Amino acid sequence: MNTQPYVNTSLKKYSGYDLLLGGLFMALALVFPLIFHAVNLGSAFLPMFYPIIAAGFLVALPAAVVVGIMSPLVSAVLTGMPPFYPPMVFIMMAEGLVLTAIPALLYQRLKVNPWITTAITMAADRMLVLALVLLFSRLLELPEGVLTAAALIKGIPGTVLILVVIPPLVRQMDAKIRLSRIM
Repeated sequence: MNTQPYVNTSLKKYSGYDLLLGGLFMALALVFPLIFHAVNLGSAFLPMFYPIIAAGFLVALPAAVVVGIMSPLVSAVLTGMPPFYPPMVFIMMAEGLVLTAIPALLYQRLKVNPWITTAITMAADRMLVLALVLLFSRLLELPEGVLTAAALIKGIPGTVLILVVIPPLVRQMDAKIRLSRIM
C-alpha cells in the first residue's frame, strides 16, 4: 500500500477541492476559538492553530497560506479576538503563514514524516512568537520580559496537544482524501 501523501504537490496549482477544504479549515479556525474561549481555555490550547496547521498539511500551498493568514484577521474583525492592540492579530497572521507554509513544503513537497514536520513547524512557530512579541514589546514600550515569557509558557499545553493530535489526524485525513480521489 502506498503510504505517500496524496495531495497536490504543485506549489503553483490548486484545485477546487483545495479551495473547499481550505474553506472548511478556515471555518473551523473561526469556530474553535469561540468554543475554547467560552470555557476560558483559548490562549493556553491555541485552538485556531489546529485547523490552520492541518490546512498546511492537506491543502495546496497558496490556498493553505490564505487560510493561515486570513483566519486570525477575519476572527479579529468578527469577534475582536485576537486583539489589534496589543497587536496579537498581526503576530498570529505571521504564525499562520509559518503554520501553513512549513507543512506544505516539508510534507507535501519533500514527503517528510508528519511527526517531524509538526515538530519543526511548532519549533519555528514558537521562535517566531518569541521574536515578534519581543519586537512589538520594544516598539510599543511594553514590558518585554513578561510578555515574551507569558506568550511562550501559556502556549505550552496547546503546543504539546498539537504535537500529539495533528500527525495521526493528518495521516487519517490524508488516507481518506487519497481514497476519495480514487473513487
